This record gives sequence, C-alpha cells and structure tokens, in this order.
Amino acid sequence: MLKGFFPIVVSSLFFLATIIAGLFYLDERGVLYYALLFLSASFFILSLVGPTIRVVKAFVEDYRRHKSFLDFLYDFFSSLKLAIFLMVSIGVLSMLGSTYIQQNQPLGFYLDKFGVDVGLWFWKLWLTDVFHSWYYMLLIVLLAVNLIVCSVKRLPRVWIQTFTKERFQRLDQHTQKHLKPISIKTNSSKDKVIAFLKKMGFKVYTEEEDGKVYFYGEKGRYSRLGVYVVHIGLLVIMAGALIDAIWGVRGSVIVPEGSRSDTLVIPSKEVGLKLPFQIELENFRIVTYGEEAQERGKKISTPFKDDVASFESDIRIIKDGKVVAEGMTAVNSPFDFGTYRIFQATYGLTGEAGTVRLVIFDKEKAVKDPRSALVGEVVLKAGKVAEFKDMLLSIDRSTLNIENEQAGMNGDLKPALVVKVLLNHKAYDVPVVYSPELTLIAYNQMKELKDFPYVFFMSDFRPRFFSGFQVSRQPGTPIVWLGSIMVVGGMIVAFYTIHRKVWMRLEGDTLWVAFWSHKLKEDFKRSFIKALEELKHEGTSDGKESYAA
Repeated sequence: MLKGFFPIVVSSLFFLATIIAGLFYLDERGVLYYALLFLSASFFILSLVGPTIRVVKAFVEDYRRHKSFLDFLYDFFSSLKLAIFLMVSIGVLSMLGSTYIQQNQPLGFYLDKFGVDVGLWFWKLWLTDVFHSWYYMLLIVLLAVNLIVCSVKRLPRVWIQTFTKERFQRLDQHTQKHLKPISIKTNSSKDKVIAFLKKMGFKVYTEEEDGKVYFYGEKGRYSRLGVYVVHIGLLVIMAGALIDAIWGVRGSVIVPEGSRSDTLVIPSKEVGLKLPFQIELENFRIVTYGEEAQERGKKISTPFKDDVASFESDIRIIKDGKVVAEGMTAVNSPFDFGTYRIFQATYGLTGEAGTVRLVIFDKEKAVKDPRSALVGEVVLKAGKVAEFKDMLLSIDRSTLNIENEQAGMNGDLKPALVVKVLLNHKAYDVPVVYSPELTLIAYNQMKELKDFPYVFFMSDFRPRFFSGFQVSRQPGTPIVWLGSIMVVGGMIVAFYTIHRKVWMRLEGDTLWVAFWSHKLKEDFKRSFIKALEELKHEGTSDGKESYAA
C-alpha cells in the first residue's frame, strides 16, 4: 500500500487528467487509452487504501472519545478537513460545469458530442446542469453548516479576549511570568506615558496601587471580527446561490420579427415555462464592422468591414396587453426587466418575408397611359397590417426562393409572396414575385383578380429573421452582491487592521513593558521598542539604551 498524501495528489491528478483527456480531447479512445486509464485508476485506488484505513480508524477513535453523538457531530462539522473536502468538491464540479461540459443543452446535444453511453450518463448524473443539481446544492448547504459551526465554536473565546472585561490584565507579578516583559529606565511621569501610548494609537486604561501605575493599551480590536464578517458574507453568497439554484430560471425564447412570445424553453429539461410577460420583436438587424465604424464617425477600410460585428434586436415587453418597457438588446448588452435579463443569443432566417416594398399601379390606366398608372408605394412588414388609400394589406404567405426553398435559406433570394388585401369589404389574395414578368403571369392565371383594380410589383425585399433570446431570472443576484461586499469589507478589516495590546507598569524609575499582537508579533515588538526611546532614561552615564528582559 502506498503511504502519505503525496501519492494521493499525484495519482488523483493523473487519473483526472486521463479522464478529461478521454472525454473532451480525444476523438477516438483505443486500447492504449483504456490501458492508461486502468493504470491511472489502479494507482489512484492503491494510494487511497492506506489513508482511508487510517482515516476510518481515527474517525472511530474520535467517536469513542466523545460523550454523545451530538457532541461528535458538533466537532465533525467544525472540522477544517471537512471544509477543505467540501471546497475541493465544489471547485471540481464548478470546473466541470463552467469549462468542459456545456450546460443546459438538450439531451441530443450531449449524445452527439460525447456518444450515446457517455452523454446519457452525463444526463443521468446531472452533469449537464451541475449548478441546479441536488448534490451541488447539498454541498453548499454542508459548507454553510460547517462555516456556521466553526464560527460558533471559535467566537466565544475570541469575544472574551477582545470585548469583555477579562481582557484587562495588570502587569503584576502573576501575569509577568507568561507575558515576559522588558524593562527600561525612565524618569517619565504617568501623563507622559499615557500621551506616548495615545500617540501610538492605543486606547489607554490606567490603575494605581501601592505607588505603582498600571497601564493597559489596546487598538484594532475590531479586526478580530473581520474574519467573522467574511464568514457571514460567504454565507450570504451561498444563500444567494441556493436561491438562484432553486428559484432561478434560464432558458430560450424564439421570437420572429413582428411577433411576440411568452414561452421560455429550458433545453436541459426539455420543458416550456410561461413568462409573466411577452417579448415582442419589433426589428432585427445585423451590424457589420463597416456600419459600426460609420455610426461612430470612423473610417474603416479593412477586409473585415463586411463581416458581422454584432446583431441587435429592438424589443418591447408586453404585460396585460400593455407595453411596459422597450429597448434594445445586443451581443454583450442585455436588456433588464425587473429580475429578468434578456440576452441576444442567436438569430436566423424564418424562411418568410420580413419587409417588402411594393410599387402599386392602376391596372386600367396602365393599359392606356403607363406613365400615369403609378399610384404609389407601400411597405409591408411581417405580422403587421398596412393601410394604403382604401386598402388594408398584409403578408399572407411567402417564400425566399420560389424555385428552391433551401437555396433561399442559404441566402439565394428569389422571393415570392401572397398579399392579403381587403378592398371594399372584399378580400383578395394578390401574388407578387421577384420578377415583374412572373408577377403578371401569376395575375393573368387568377380569375378572382379580374375585378381587382391594382397591380403590385416588388421593388425591395428583406427576409424575415428571428431572434433567439436567452432569458434568465436570478433572484439571488442582489444577495450575492451584498455578500461579496461583506466579504471584501471583512477582508479589509481582517488584513489591514491588527489587534494589539500593550501592558506597562511604572514602578519608580523603571517601566516594565509587555507586548501582544494578533499578527506580525516580532515586527510590532521591534517597532515598539524603537519608539520607546523617547521614554527611556536620559541620565545614564554611558548614554546607551538600558533595556532588560
């Protein structure tokens, strides 16, 4: 059996690296890989045998030493080893969920990427949604309990030493044995010693008895609470994380231009939730680097000027039939509505017309005098009704390429559409094709258009896009921010202020001085001894310092 913790660290890293390489970096796993996996697993298991036996024995002996099970449980949850184990476990799971395993995707995504067997196990073990898994939340709860018990166990002693009257001690013959003071010769008065301590930043307490003056100086005592502020901040952060894990949601909403939707699809669970509002997509646009530079008043002449720099959506939030908010969401620029954040995640073509500009001609005048036949122009948008003179018009059906629908989805546009027209209380289905000749042929083949007085020609066409929004609700985020502020504040108090104490006894021309510092003890002692020079006896014959232990 292998002994010590060094083999465990080496073997665990070797085993973990082998697993990660096989799952995420190798396209094929052959005999050599499985042999290496078996070797690393065997090495890891052998390294665990000895320490595991020793840990179990120590665990049993520790249990027997306690008076009751509750007493044992109290000490177990206050263990630093438990805290390290929990933090390492949370760190490993967080690493998997934030780097190697893409979260919140449909089952098919993992089956295609990792294979049927591995992908299915990832799904069953909740590794595809780590941060909402029951075991991740359990680890956070256990870490919170561990932190609370540790704080409760250690706080009373710190509180007594820092904030109760028991911290006041005279530097008498009894305390002198363990405080081990130094002595200096001085002819300073009581007031001068007090002024000296106050100048050093200490709060001073004095007592007089039998011709002796006792001084007690203290500063920075609140620094001892800094670590507990950090603990409370961590607990607040964990509470916010749990709130997000339990009540938070994250999913996708697909909205075509001119439409609205309130269905939030959660891919990892393959379910849909109804949002308390609707997202309406007014307009979608693709912004190139050239257009972006032009908006900023800059010139760009690089080969990338026609590449996509960003895609943006103008959206409106509809609640109870009313527009309650509107704005724009773009890549890296989410739109906030209450506790919800709306991100521009993806986009694509719907396969339909988005915006069409029609030129309208009077059919009778076109035969007699084509120049006077032009009636005007109208712009139609998907999902909207346009009004022109005495007509109401809307896009009824459309295709991006009348000859090859798939080619249209790939950007080869030869569009055609049917415009629904309401004229004089009568409905017409009016065909419009990208080619004027084809439009006229379609007109002539439709007998129901014989009494329709207009002819429509297409002068501009833009396909209809959809926006894929990622919508997240994280009610615990403000709590996490509060906890983060508390952690930073507690660390500043804990690391940049130091609890220090000084005991003095002025006895005739001798001043006895003892020191204590929570941190940097030797540095404090050296600096304080150097500062004592202004109190030392100036009348010594040799002029040298006269310190005595």
